[in-house]
Amino acid sequence: MVEGGGAEALKDTAMADPQQLRLQKALCAGRSVIGIDISYASVSVAQTAIYRGKPTLIKTAVRSIDISDENQRAAAAIAALKSVLADFNTRRAEIVCVLFGRQAMVENMVLPVMPPGDLVDAIRLEVLNSQHFAIKNPVVDFKVLGRVMDKGVEKMNVMVAAAAKSSVDDLLSHFISQREKPLSGGEAGMADESPLGLNVSAIIPLALAMENIIKKSKLRMEETIAVLEMGTIGTELNFYRNSRLEFSRQITVTGSDLTRSLTRAMFTNAGKIELTLEEAEQIKRDHGLPSPDDDFIINGKISAPQILALLRPRLEQFVGEISRSFDFYRDKMRVGTVDRLIVFGGGARLKGLPGYLNAELNLPVHLGNPLKDIELLYDGVVRNEEEAHRLVLAIGASLGDPHGINLLPSHLKERKKIFVRKIVAGLSAAAVILVLGGAYHGLSAERDANRARLAFSRGEYEGLLPQVERFKGELKVKMLARTRPDMSVLFKQLSYLPRNVCLTEINLDGDRVTLSGMVVGDGREAQEAPAQLVLDLNKDIVSSARLLPSQKMPRTANVTQFQIEGRMGQGEAKK
Repeated sequence: MVEGGGAEALKDTAMADPQQLRLQKALCAGRSVIGIDISYASVSVAQTAIYRGKPTLIKTAVRSIDISDENQRAAAAIAALKSVLADFNTRRAEIVCVLFGRQAMVENMVLPVMPPGDLVDAIRLEVLNSQHFAIKNPVVDFKVLGRVMDKGVEKMNVMVAAAAKSSVDDLLSHFISQREKPLSGGEAGMADESPLGLNVSAIIPLALAMENIIKKSKLRMEETIAVLEMGTIGTELNFYRNSRLEFSRQITVTGSDLTRSLTRAMFTNAGKIELTLEEAEQIKRDHGLPSPDDDFIINGKISAPQILALLRPRLEQFVGEISRSFDFYRDKMRVGTVDRLIVFGGGARLKGLPGYLNAELNLPVHLGNPLKDIELLYDGVVRNEEEAHRLVLAIGASLGDPHGINLLPSHLKERKKIFVRKIVAGLSAAAVILVLGGAYHGLSAERDANRARLAFSRGEYEGLLPQVERFKGELKVKMLARTRPDMSVLFKQLSYLPRNVCLTEINLDGDRVTLSGMVVGDGREAQEAPAQLVLDLNKDIVSSARLLPSQKMPRTANVTQFQIEGRMGQGEAKK
């Protein structure tokens, strides 16, 4: 994956000769991986198979989603997905989907060395307590990358992915029938278009799909690269060193934000100027981001300086977030510089954006080419440059390992494992029967059948044992999380104490908390401050908080001691 065009090498698939199409059909019917990216406006699909010993892109397609009626968007997305997959052979393919949104994150964690069973519990607790994730009811998976030295102590470097279960369920609702759907309910309009009934093999975050493309790069592998994926409703900035993901962060400015910026009203000497969304999209597509020296007028309505003025606030916010992410990454990972920034996604096609970011960030910025260093079955597998940019995440998903990090819910993973076990156990049992039949020809067929059934049942029983142990571990973690008081909200409230109030002691016994402190002042001021603190704690943090009788300190006339008791839990405002 490097910067640079490649558009001139893209040809229409109609130019493929009959021999290439026959080869494509044969490869599509064999073992392959189909990557799927369901974005806000389109469905992109890419299929990869091993050809001549290398992962090769053998087929792609893109379908737009009809979003004229937002209430029917879920049904429209399923219709587009059905339409595009109708041309793909999915019978022997692994289906890998990309999850992109604010409720999906990837992070490298450094944890103490521990057994695998304890590591699962430790990661789940870390995710639940991490402010960086802040994801409700997360689905979590991880991969141990190796050992690192941290202040002279050997620790484990673990890549952790987490996503809100509601987001995972929403993605799966495009594939799984209503009776098999996970916990979340469907959107309005789902009944109008039923899901495909197709089994998904894996769900991976955007950052890992991009990593699969970066690993294919043949140039400058030891670089530190920042990759910006700018979509219509989401933007993500990821950092890769030696082709491995190190840090991921969401950026709040998206492609649709820039479009909406162009629709703001502007008053000039000629009167009020206000573009429609369609006009704004056309300006972005045809003219892009003007330079300060440009002086042209579009459709006799708006000039280049006016376009730049409308976009500037969002662009400055955009650059500010990227710059802060660079600083945070350098500080967290202790790296010197980032070598370059590569821009992908629909927003990446905004003409002039790479040059603007180059000037503002003082860093080489390039438009990404998702097909660079990717093996293609023939030149027309991807029709044109526009589709290449829309396919980048689907291509990345198709190049990945379906058995790597996977945010598929555990019960669906286990269902697939059990299915494979049954096939393997069935084949093994058949082989055993044949061997025994040759060695003990005189034994009855009934005895052979009983032995085969016994072996099959024993295999299923042993296969279920790890799942039972995993459930026990997850239950233990959940029980610990529920019974452990959350002190962070209490400390946050206490950080806003008035200047004349000083805490001297905090005691926590189970869920009972006792606060001791002093108030500097006399009369009404000394009485009101502790009482107000009790009211604040009762609102959100401590239930049944009460103020114990205060007393004057023996040698200081204007200092009053106070003591507050209560139980950690929801206050009166949340009951």
